[in-house]
Amino acid sequence: MSEFDAGDIVRNGNDVTVSIHVPSDLRYLEGHFPGDPIVPGVAQVVSLAEAQARRAWPELPFATGIKRLKFMEALRPGDELALALTFDRGEKRVGFAIHRDGTECSRGTLLFP
Repeated sequence: MSEFDAGDIVRNGNDVTVSIHVPSDLRYLEGHFPGDPIVPGVAQVVSLAEAQARRAWPELPFATGIKRLKFMEALRPGDELALALTFDRGEKRVGFAIHRDGTECSRGTLLFP
């Protein structure tokens, strides 16, 4: 079983983008759902958005909360995604949006202590 395949971090001030590939053997797909696998929301938030935020800004601790979480489109094996992250240092928040082919699939704001 594998993890998400993440590309290089592209920086633009407090914004970063990362290309992501969803492998067909992603460990989070097991049992979610047989015959029609989708990436669970918790994997999108913790193993994708938070993990890449902490990769982009290593000084970040683990997130302690999340706000404005919304899932609009299912993520599936083989998807090529663009993850956009914006760090608000003053508020200790990272906003994220996951896109596939220009369509926003999910978004939210990670809160840090």
